[in-house]
Amino acid sequence: MFLVVIYQVFMRDVLTRPPTWADELARYLYIWMVFLGAALVSRRGQQVRMDYLPTRLSGRPRFLLLLIHEVGAIVFLLYALKSSVHFFQFYYRIPSPGMEMPSGYLVAVVPVACVLMIVHHLWHAAALLRSRGAR
Repeated sequence: MFLVVIYQVFMRDVLTRPPTWADELARYLYIWMVFLGAALVSRRGQQVRMDYLPTRLSGRPRFLLLLIHEVGAIVFLLYALKSSVHFFQFYYRIPSPGMEMPSGYLVAVVPVACVLMIVHHLWHAAALLRSRGAR
């Protein structure tokens, strides 16, 4: 993405011949970076969260709260996945103005990221259940 933006700035400001596709490609790459970054953060469990209550609880109440959190995230992501697939099917038919390719490539990252995050939250929930069962 950085190279595309540098190329765009060089062509626009130095050669005064801005490419029509560079701005759109930079936006596509940025959106892909954001959603794949969100999936990576989900994998590492480093998302922003309020941990006042979980740090104050212990034992079974803490376990249940953390499990409810994981299940709630999975339910939300399943809904987001369903919606993003419909959005992709609609958006895929619309050509992008600059690169003249299906705009579905832009929104294809949303279902991909949802699936990755669902897998990560399932993994976290399974680890939580395993740790509870080991006690």
